Amino acid sequence: MSSIETISGRPISRLRIPGGFTKTAFSYLKDWFVRRRTRLELLELSDAALEDLGLTREAALAEAMRPFWDTESRRKGWY
Repeated sequence: MSSIETISGRPISRLRIPGGFTKTAFSYLKDWFVRRRTRLELLELSDAALEDLGLTREAALAEAMRPFWDTESRRKGWY
């Protein structure tokens, strides 16, 4: 036997995950990691740097504490 059989009897080597699904999943993961990293980097900025961005320390803290999946588009109902 050249491959492991699943319950349905189909060899695992023939099971396929659609390429679009994989690309989408990795895209979401990448976006989540980038969003989390950049939000945490806000906490490391000086008050002068935050002022240059038009942010207060409180606004930066509020942004950094948002969950990684929370985006502006989700809050507006765009997905």
